[in-house]
Amino acid sequence: MLCTISKKIEGWPFGSISPYAMTDEGEPIILISEIAEHTRNLRADARASLIVQDSNAIKDPQAGARATLIGYAMPVPAPYLEDASRRYLQLFPNSASFFAAHDFTLFQIKVSKVRFIGGFGEIYWLDRHEIISADTDSNIDPITAHAEMICDHMNEDHADALRMYAAAFAETQAESSRMISVDSRGFDMIAQAGGAHKHLRIDFQSIVTTTEEVRAAMVDMVRRARQIVAG
Repeated sequence: MLCTISKKIEGWPFGSISPYAMTDEGEPIILISEIAEHTRNLRADARASLIVQDSNAIKDPQAGARATLIGYAMPVPAPYLEDASRRYLQLFPNSASFFAAHDFTLFQIKVSKVRFIGGFGEIYWLDRHEIISADTDSNIDPITAHAEMICDHMNEDHADALRMYAAAFAETQAESSRMISVDSRGFDMIAQAGGAHKHLRIDFQSIVTTTEEVRAAMVDMVRRARQIVAG
């Protein structure tokens, strides 16, 4: 069950069925249509949760283990798209025709927290680092192995730069912005603006392959962003 924040009925939760696969890190991948209500919701506000339960406990769901994965949903970045598509098709081969349709997009949920219930007295809140594997396949993208470190650094030390990126390159005046993903082609942020948590994708001017090149690209973007904001 995918839960999003309704755009049509403001402020209300909206639940829908959504099959999922898993990324290399262990995060959910969903294939959704642009005409679906939940996709419209996610385009407006990236906050989402995915409820997963033990399929062996269908007759008595409350007796089985279940988890609610909470995070931000965003389109799968280009460097990871081939791998994500392969993983999804392995589980759902009948969805092959959807990939040829222009209105279907692979999203992934960048998990922040998980509420796990294993049974009576076995109830936990888990943080991202407790459930998401840091041992990812760096062959997918050269920045993969460094992405978490880069995001942490930008969020902790360069919050002003992130807000400036949102204003200059995504025309979004954000109260705050948080980087949630980075790869060789660009990075993904969540901007809080007007009460919503909106996903922003910002591309680098050229492909980067090292942390030094990422740093240089970010510094150059600050310079350009200041010029754009200043008019």
